[in-house]
Amino acid sequence: MFTTLAALFALGTLAFWILVFIDFVIITALVENESGTWATIVAIASLFGLNYLWKVPVLKVVRDNPLHTAELIGLYFLLGAGWSIFKWWTFLHKQTKRYEDFKAEFLEKRNAKTLTPELSVVLEAELIEKNRFADDEKRVHSVPPSARAFKSDLTRWATYWPFSMVGFALNDIVRKAWNYVYDLLQGTYQRISNHMFRGAVADRELANQYRAKQELEKQAASATGGDRPARVRPNN
Repeated sequence: MFTTLAALFALGTLAFWILVFIDFVIITALVENESGTWATIVAIASLFGLNYLWKVPVLKVVRDNPLHTAELIGLYFLLGAGWSIFKWWTFLHKQTKRYEDFKAEFLEKRNAKTLTPELSVVLEAELIEKNRFADDEKRVHSVPPSARAFKSDLTRWATYWPFSMVGFALNDIVRKAWNYVYDLLQGTYQRISNHMFRGAVADRELANQYRAKQELEKQAASATGGDRPARVRPNN
């Protein structure tokens, strides 16, 4: 059994690279879902498998080339630091946009174009109420987020920057591209929806017309009754 699996997943075979791809996807998913501890466990297990099961001399190469290894590690963390700054900037950009969208919706509900001192107090109260039971991903920040509070995120982005890059490409870039396509096709989507529900819309319109007719007849009857002359009692 073990010999068969070893031959199937031998180093360099298609099955081996599929396994590496699955391992990469798992670590990327863990990094994107804020599971840095599990990502570390999977990464260590992967290195252990390469070194002891597939006999890739990872530890020997590190031991025999300490200076080159130190340079590569330094370059790795330097790139990670740069990536963490970029991720922090994109995170803050999203938070700023979320606040601006919330404020714009707040002003639109009150038919206001600018935020007055009186409205700012109401806005602050609504923000507190919204954030009281909201998840972290749905919170609206009205003050600059503290880098100290996001230390684990910054560390994860810097440590696992290759996986974070892939997650960013799939989660942000692809999603934004799809949102752009959606905006272009929104009119087409709506026309298809209107066509498919044309029968139901016609039935609803018929019901609305009947209710409107009933309301007019009711108002006409009420007006006629109100215009009747008052009955005068004869004098004795």
